[in-house]
Amino acid sequence: MGQKTWKKNLPEIMVAHNIPYVATACPSYPLDFIRKVEKAKSIKGPSYIHCFSVCPTGWRCPSHLAVSMGRLAVETGVFPLYEVENGLYRLSPDMPKKLKPIKDYFKGQGRFRHLSAEEIEKIQEKVTIEFNKLKDKAKFLRTGKK
Repeated sequence: MGQKTWKKNLPEIMVAHNIPYVATACPSYPLDFIRKVEKAKSIKGPSYIHCFSVCPTGWRCPSHLAVSMGRLAVETGVFPLYEVENGLYRLSPDMPKKLKPIKDYFKGQGRFRHLSAEEIEKIQEKVTIEFNKLKDKAKFLRTGKK
């Protein structure tokens, strides 16, 4: 039931191809979204913005929760907000210092109702590992200096 493999990390694929500006954005954070679009427009060369979009129908959640579901995706680390400019990583200011549990994000969506507690824990572990890797990149690849 459901997808068994982890999704490809398209922003990281773009970074690997030396795209000058790569960012993630979510409409639930409109000021961050606008700032990144403006920055992308100002960059010489190609830019890539990976946008998170809530789908109430497909996710089996009420449409009036779309903004809060987008926020939970960010707050749980399922969809972290960051940007990479010429290989230098920066977490968006809207990223929390401590992530909320992924079950908070899952519980409002019918599409995850089949997951067992063990499966949710495995997903939580993977999300935590990936978020920690991103934080390390932002910490150590901030200035391009050692």
